[in-house]
Amino acid sequence: MTTGNLQVAIYGFTSPIRTYEPAGICYETRIIRDKITLGHCTLPIYKNSPVPQPITQEQRKKSSEEPAELRKELFDADNEKYEKYLMKLDPNDCKNQDHYKVLGLSKLRWQATSEEIRFCYRAKVLKHHPDKKKHRGIVMETEEYFTCITKAYEQIGMSDAKRQAFDSVDHKFNDTIPNEKSINPDNFYNELAPIFQLNSRWSSLKPVPELGKADASRQDVENFYDFWFNFQSWREFSYLDEEDKERGEDRYERREMEKQNKAERERRRKEEAKRIRKLVDMAYAKDPRIIKFKKEQQAKKDKVKEDRQRAIREKQEAIEREKREKEEAEAKKKEEADRKAKEEREREKKERDIAKKAMSQQRKRLKKLAEEAGHWTENPRDKLTEMERIERICIGFTVDQLRELCEKVETLSLGLDIQKALTDAERLKKESAGAKVTLPEDKNKENEKQVEKETWTSEEIQLLVKASNTFPPGTVERWVQIADYINEHRKDSKGLPPKTEKQVIKQCKAVQTMNVKLPATTQNQLGTALPDEDVWSATEQKTLEDAIKKYPASDAERWEKISTDVGTKSKKACIRRFKYLVQMVKNKK
Repeated sequence: MTTGNLQVAIYGFTSPIRTYEPAGICYETRIIRDKITLGHCTLPIYKNSPVPQPITQEQRKKSSEEPAELRKELFDADNEKYEKYLMKLDPNDCKNQDHYKVLGLSKLRWQATSEEIRFCYRAKVLKHHPDKKKHRGIVMETEEYFTCITKAYEQIGMSDAKRQAFDSVDHKFNDTIPNEKSINPDNFYNELAPIFQLNSRWSSLKPVPELGKADASRQDVENFYDFWFNFQSWREFSYLDEEDKERGEDRYERREMEKQNKAERERRRKEEAKRIRKLVDMAYAKDPRIIKFKKEQQAKKDKVKEDRQRAIREKQEAIEREKREKEEAEAKKKEEADRKAKEEREREKKERDIAKKAMSQQRKRLKKLAEEAGHWTENPRDKLTEMERIERICIGFTVDQLRELCEKVETLSLGLDIQKALTDAERLKKESAGAKVTLPEDKNKENEKQVEKETWTSEEIQLLVKASNTFPPGTVERWVQIADYINEHRKDSKGLPPKTEKQVIKQCKAVQTMNVKLPATTQNQLGTALPDEDVWSATEQKTLEDAIKKYPASDAERWEKISTDVGTKSKKACIRRFKYLVQMVKNKK
């Protein structure tokens, strides 16, 4: 070790360095000890300082003043009766004693001031202190009675918090609330005013508004109930703690005692809040002023509502009147427009009828010329092509074009010249419409391909007629069944394409319109006749309808039973007739 200034680093020659922690029990203890040694006040760290605090000028002035006027006439008499009561007290049961009565303040109780409590305590000490009695020559058997006086003063005279704790559980205070049935408008003020006045002592806010009388203003009544509905009470129940935490052996036990005490205080506090709220709710429900205010408010609301409804009704009537006037004006305008539109439609209809009549005349004229000339050919295939061209011309040409074409056809006699004239007319029509012109050679090639594709042999036509009669109108998927029938029954069907539904419909219309001699075994009109089994009389139809209603669809032998009821028709005929009727109903829809 090194030495400096002749100091030897040997234990005992150098003073140990004292270190203080910035906070904690050790730090505060050292500060308190140092202040007590120096004679200084230990506040705010230690409140029970043995060193007297310096008295301020205000405190000195207050102590020098005479005490306020005391209400000695309300003090209890200090006589033999009081001494007997004092001697009966148990100093070990001070918690259950009436401290105000011990000090002679049983009449004033919570209304007693601090000066009155202090005055009574001093008077009791001067008279009942054991030393004072010995000085007066009075021999006492026991001196423990004086402990009750000391405890009473410590509870209600030395600390406001302790006094509030005792006042909160004062056994002289009446916590009862009158029955709601006993309150009526006649005794409302006399019964409840004293109760509210009595409970106002617990209020933390001062002053407490009074209940008032029947002539109180609405503002005062609302302020009163607003105060009591939000009542803030200082009443607490720590005086009734069953467990004294100071008696706990360790901090854990003390903490558990404090926890139990807090729970019990909270329970009592909630009960007190419910009691006050019950009193306020009962008063609010029974208060005749509140009832009157509610009626006035309801009457005002009804008046406002009635005025609003009347305004809405007047506004609605004005809107409806304006709407009605507008509708009448629109109706007149619409009627006038409808009249003009009707006249215009009638005029246009007449023009259309005239044009349609003229168009029909020219079409019939052209068709008649073609039919009289046998469509200018003997070949059935070419005849069908010419028929299609005539139909196409009749559909696509105007009245003037048809008239001009008919006049031109009437002037010609040779079939080739007429066909050439028809071809030229079609070409001119397409040129005028801006369409692409197809050369006659290309057109002939396309027609030949189309004819080859849609060529029908005599056998196929016979099958078409037979299938049309077998599957009459109203049959479900009639044209599909006809096409399948032709494809299935025709001969040499391997090299020919199958007939489609559209081809069957088109050929059926063509056969009905053109003059083609069919074999004697077939009919000239397709689909107009039914087999004998499909011809139904009115009686058979009625029997069929009744049988259909009689036997449900869930019956496995339904159609056999229906056929048996009809009698003259087979099962297949009945099913076919039913499908026919269903299809007719669907077509009508």
